[in-house]
Amino acid sequence: MSYWLDSHCHINDEAFREDLDDVLKRMAENDVRKAMIISSYLEDYDFGLKIFHPEIAFKYSLGIYPGDVDEVDEELFHSYEKLYAEERCDAIGEIGLDYHWNKENKERQKEIFARQLILAQKLHKPVIVHSRDAIQDTYDLMKEYRSEGVMHCYSDSAEMAREFVKLGYYISISGTVTWKNAREPLEVIRNVPLDRLLIETDCPYLTPVPKRGTRNEPSYVVYTGKKICEELGIDEEDFKIQLNENYHKLFGL
Repeated sequence: MSYWLDSHCHINDEAFREDLDDVLKRMAENDVRKAMIISSYLEDYDFGLKIFHPEIAFKYSLGIYPGDVDEVDEELFHSYEKLYAEERCDAIGEIGLDYHWNKENKERQKEIFARQLILAQKLHKPVIVHSRDAIQDTYDLMKEYRSEGVMHCYSDSAEMAREFVKLGYYISISGTVTWKNAREPLEVIRNVPLDRLLIETDCPYLTPVPKRGTRNEPSYVVYTGKKICEELGIDEEDFKIQLNENYHKLFGL
C-alpha cells in the first residue's frame, strides 16, 4: 500500500505554531505519510528540522525566495550556501522569479536565482522553483543552468508545462485544481505525463475545495489527489504509487 504525500508545505510557518501536533496527527490519520518542509528563512529552517512524527517521513528544503532578494547580502547568501551543502538539506528551494509583486528588481532576482541553480548543479541537489508572471525568464534560466527539479504550484499554461517536462523537470499541482473555473490546472494535468506529476498543498495557502476559506494543511492534499484521479479516470492506489515513485526519484529515498 502506498500513501499520499505533500511535496511542498510550510508547516514550519507561524500559522501552525499553536496546533502543530494536531496538524501532524491529521496528516497521519489521512495517510499523508511523506512531506517536504519548505523554508525561506534560516530560523524557519531550524524549526522545521525539529518537526517530528513517528508515522511521517519529512524532507527539508531551503532557498532564497525571489521576494527577498533585495535583503540578501553576500554574508547572508553564504550562510544559505553552507546549509545547502549539508546532507540534511534535501533540496534547494523555493527559489525562482516573481514579477507579480516587484517588477523593479528583475535583474537582481535573476542573478540570485541563477546563482542558486549553479549551486544545485554543483551540489547535485534538486531545485524547487517558484515562478509568477515570469515564466519565460524562469524557463530560460532553468534551461541554461539545468538541474533536477520541480515547478512548484504550477500555474501557467499546459504548453509551457510540456516544455519544462522536456527539460526533465516535474510539475507540481496544488489545491487550485479543485477550485471553480480551474480550467488551466485541469488542462495541465491532462498534458503532463503521470511520471512527471507531483501534488502539494503549499499550506497554509491555496486551500482546496471543500476546505477553501480555511487555513490549508498537509492532510488536505488528499482532496487534490482525489480530484486529479477523478478528472483523469485513474485508480487512486495506482496514482499514489506513481506519486511516491516520482517523489523518490526527485528527492531520494
